[in-house]
Amino acid sequence: MELVDYLSVLRRRWPFVVVVPLLVLAAVLYQASQAPTTYTATVRLAVTRAPEPAPADPAFFRYDGYYAYLSSEYLLDDLVEVVRGNVFANDVSRMLVASDGADVSPGEIQGSISSERINRILSIHVTSRDPDRAVMLARAAGATLEQKAAEYFNFPDAQTAAIVAPVELPETAVANTQRQLLLLALQVIVGLFAGLLIAFLVDYLDDTLRSPEMVAAALDLPVIGTIPNERRAR
Repeated sequence: MELVDYLSVLRRRWPFVVVVPLLVLAAVLYQASQAPTTYTATVRLAVTRAPEPAPADPAFFRYDGYYAYLSSEYLLDDLVEVVRGNVFANDVSRMLVASDGADVSPGEIQGSISSERINRILSIHVTSRDPDRAVMLARAAGATLEQKAAEYFNFPDAQTAAIVAPVELPETAVANTQRQLLLLALQVIVGLFAGLLIAFLVDYLDDTLRSPEMVAAALDLPVIGTIPNERRAR
């Protein structure tokens, strides 16, 4: 098929190309009006390992600071998973009771927390429908990790403990509208492609003969002449 043939299909089947995306758009707008807005608060923590103390004997071999930084990389990989677990969620729940008098279930905490790392910075994201609640949970998660990071790995003493220090504490929570708008736009684009696909499928299943070439191919006979549909002006 040439480009003009594709354009002819779209001209004949334009209701599918227009109506299907409009229906999807209506469903998307309804979905957006019903979906509650969520908010995300983020706390960022710097995580390092304490360097080994200098030995009494200078000749005694000792790891330098490079190995402390290197082990911090592995420690952060593990803390990303620790933060997502139910043990950490239970600790945050107890921290909230002690610091804010708030009774938040560990299940809610675990379901609202996500984490990621960049170099030696650990970011903990907390999502909630209430922006103040998201900030409260994020601050409690950061405080919990500051106090208990070493306990999750059973470090024997403070000299080998993880040093956790906040580098950014949340003041407000950010509405997650940008992500919602992106998802809605993707749904509309999918609806447009669906309309195009249905239009071409319906046209493919239609066995109407619309051109001399189609008649010749269907009957295996040459076309001697055609009668135009257009009325000639007198």
